[in-house]
Amino acid sequence: MSTLLSSRQCVINECSDTVNRIIGGEEAVPHELPYQVSLQWNYNDDSTKPMHFCGGALLSDRWIVTAAHCKTSYTDDGFIEAVAGAHDIADPLEDNQRRKVEDMMVHTQYCGTVCPNDIALIQVVMPFILGDHVKPIRLPQAKEVFHGDALVSGWGATTPALVPEYPDKLRKVVLPLVDYDECRQLWYEVSHLANTNVCAGPEDGSKAACSADSGGPLVTLNGTQVSTDPVLIGIVSWGPFPCASPWRPNVFTGIAYFIDWIEEHMKQGLIDDS
Repeated sequence: MSTLLSSRQCVINECSDTVNRIIGGEEAVPHELPYQVSLQWNYNDDSTKPMHFCGGALLSDRWIVTAAHCKTSYTDDGFIEAVAGAHDIADPLEDNQRRKVEDMMVHTQYCGTVCPNDIALIQVVMPFILGDHVKPIRLPQAKEVFHGDALVSGWGATTPALVPEYPDKLRKVVLPLVDYDECRQLWYEVSHLANTNVCAGPEDGSKAACSADSGGPLVTLNGTQVSTDPVLIGIVSWGPFPCASPWRPNVFTGIAYFIDWIEEHMKQGLIDDS
């Protein structure tokens, strides 16, 4: 059974509200991942603090890429905020940048549940101020293939307990990338794994992403042939239920397969703003 890695949702008859997120990882050094974004539901209520529910990766001062299934709502009066430069999302005095989402463009071929094309672009109302703590991630070349290890990050519980603990500070974990043909064999009984997906995770399931890591970045730290900078190679899409199951790697939307789509929509958004 596979499930979308979002929070507080019941998908294909399985509820992931009690499932964890980053498993087997460690706390990130504050602001070492300046491309990381927290998507939070602002209840538009001074008595209720915003709730983190998905991740994202910063592409420019106004654009974020995330998972399509992160387009959701929790209350009639609330709205989505993108938070950049965050580390401790429970600290109201932390020097981060909050922006209201102006638009969220979901891939037109996304089916609405566990399936390929799980990708969306977010445009914020006001640009982020870029600097050491808030910095876009580099995109790969179209259809570029990666090997080795990659880093996934997010805010979430650290153990697969029935009542998980959710740390407030950003966490990270290194996952081995899994060849697509091998991933296809491990997920032999599902039809929604596509060649536009990237798979990552150890055989024993000791390290994994899970609910509310959705849309968060999978990044190669080895760079590419043309750059030594970190490169965004995937965004968290779906995985096993329960999370961190042996022989069940996490599945990510492969960014290299959507470069034209990303660039086209970002360019169109800039034209619309002019």
